Amino acid sequence: MRAKKSTEAVIFDLGRVLVDVDIHKLSRNVLARLPEEDPEQVVEQIMKDDLMVRYNTGRISSEKFHTSLCEKFGLTVGFEEFARLWCGIFSPMNGMEEIVRRLERNVRLGLLSDTDPLHWDYLSGNFPFLSVFSQPTLSYQVGVMKPHKEIYLQASRHVDTPVEKCLYIDDLSHNVFGAKAVGMQAVQFTGPDRLDILLQELDLL
Repeated sequence: MRAKKSTEAVIFDLGRVLVDVDIHKLSRNVLARLPEEDPEQVVEQIMKDDLMVRYNTGRISSEKFHTSLCEKFGLTVGFEEFARLWCGIFSPMNGMEEIVRRLERNVRLGLLSDTDPLHWDYLSGNFPFLSVFSQPTLSYQVGVMKPHKEIYLQASRHVDTPVEKCLYIDDLSHNVFGAKAVGMQAVQFTGPDRLDILLQELDLL
């Protein structure tokens, strides 16, 4: 008889874990229209800007985010076109849907992501396997971002599992440290193959 698992829920980050992300598509598709600007530097500025934080924590609407972004960075793109390009950065992460489908038979599954409503609406509509996460923890709904402790605690509540029985998987080391700080098990994602091996070692696959 197998020993009782010490992990009862696996909680995934979204971008660069469950789905791949090419943020520089924004520079190629949107910001290249900016005269006399380095699109790559503008992308970095946007990602670090307080406007992005306010959007990812649900303090401004998608429409307000678009308007403010255009004003701040001199963009001249309509909202619908912006939304299409803003969400055009995602692609499948090879092997991850299969891992999720295998895991769902054995443990509770959770999703924890710093994201915005445009991205989530697009992803949930175009990656059907994400429907296995019945109660995702999304920063724009919770009102805080990683590595704030509350977002991890909320994620454990959403999978109805004690925090110490949750395993969190994220591609960024500081988010892994944030999870460990509240008592979660946590590992840094370095690719589907290595994750598959780890989950087998934990007797979860």
